[in-house]
Amino acid sequence: MLTAITRLRSFTRDSRWFLAAATLWGFSFSITWLLLNFLFEGLGFSQSLVGIANAVPNLVALILALPLARLSERTGYVRMMRMGAFAAGLGLLGLALSHSIVPAMASVFLIGLGGMAFWVVPSPLMTALEPQANRTYLFSAQFAANLVAGFFGSLAGGWLPSFFAKIGGFDPKSLQAIQWTVMVAAVLYLITALPLWKLTEVRPAEPMEGKLWHIPRPARRIILILLVPNIFIGLGAGLIIPFLNIFVEGKFGVSYATLGAVFAWSQLGMAIAVMLQPIIAERFGKTVSIVIVQTLSLPFITMLGFSGSFAAVAIALFVRSALMNAANPIYAEFTMGQVREAWRPSLAAAEAMVWTAGWTVGPLLSGWIRSKLGFDVGFNVLFVAMLILYGAGIAYTWLVLRPIEKAGRPSDAHPGTAPLE
Repeated sequence: MLTAITRLRSFTRDSRWFLAAATLWGFSFSITWLLLNFLFEGLGFSQSLVGIANAVPNLVALILALPLARLSERTGYVRMMRMGAFAAGLGLLGLALSHSIVPAMASVFLIGLGGMAFWVVPSPLMTALEPQANRTYLFSAQFAANLVAGFFGSLAGGWLPSFFAKIGGFDPKSLQAIQWTVMVAAVLYLITALPLWKLTEVRPAEPMEGKLWHIPRPARRIILILLVPNIFIGLGAGLIIPFLNIFVEGKFGVSYATLGAVFAWSQLGMAIAVMLQPIIAERFGKTVSIVIVQTLSLPFITMLGFSGSFAAVAIALFVRSALMNAANPIYAEFTMGQVREAWRPSLAAAEAMVWTAGWTVGPLLSGWIRSKLGFDVGFNVLFVAMLILYGAGIAYTWLVLRPIEKAGRPSDAHPGTAPLE
């Protein structure tokens, strides 16, 4: 633990400003995520249409992640993130003020575009901001900063509708209360751009040439090998995670404040686990540590989906979220270390595209299954499918990625790449 604290204190000035931006983004995102489905329902969306609305940002990522990542090599990573903050803020403001489906969907598209900048750019940026010894800790710190901010964001998202309802004289679950809360989150997205102005611009030393939609042929094999776990995990998550708020509220009838508290504590658990994960990775290796925490999460996914006790579901949500998400920064840092510097934006984009393909297909399937089978049976089927897909992703990491790590291939060891340091 002392080693971790020492590493955190040694971060560069740019890394600290980056973490400040990540914290603001995480706070805003958690408010948005908690209430977005209820906003769609308040606007009159059917369950199938809610599924489509959840799929739109992921469809944006699927189509535009690679060209956006390639474009960031030319504009600079920091500038691309600033533009993403503005796009997300303006899109969320538009959504909060929408009164019909078409402008709402257009706003969701803009939110997805902004969110994509905060997805594909941070990994190559963080790889450039810190030397090799600090990178795992920076990746984990960024993820933890998002989660700690998400803890307070979820609490705020649960409390603000009641606050605005008291001021305006309407119901805390009314559309007006949700709209005012979402507008607060939109303003915070815009403010996220401020600490990014303090960062020194970063670009690859030798940006890749060619079309924006192009991944260089020598990179395709290793990128494909690294992507497979995201195919399984992304689809499994896409079936359930976007609708966890609907699942918990629909099954137990809890208030938004209670719902916000449950998700807030789950994010705090994630933050703690994420900061401990580098220590586990140093002891057992990155891929083994990923397999350990993801496997331990499976019984809690079962409890989350099939327990009739709200207390048990809340505990399961806390533990599952902590364990499953603890692997994310380690996986991201591991994959970035397997490819050349010039390939990293393309890898980050490809990871986002594969993940969001699951989060595009998953919500569509989820909405369709629940519309056909009903709430209880539909979610039972979806949780079983989630467990199967997660198990497949974990098995692949053990059987394929673990031998790659054991081979001892150091970061930047692929042909034609010079060390960053």
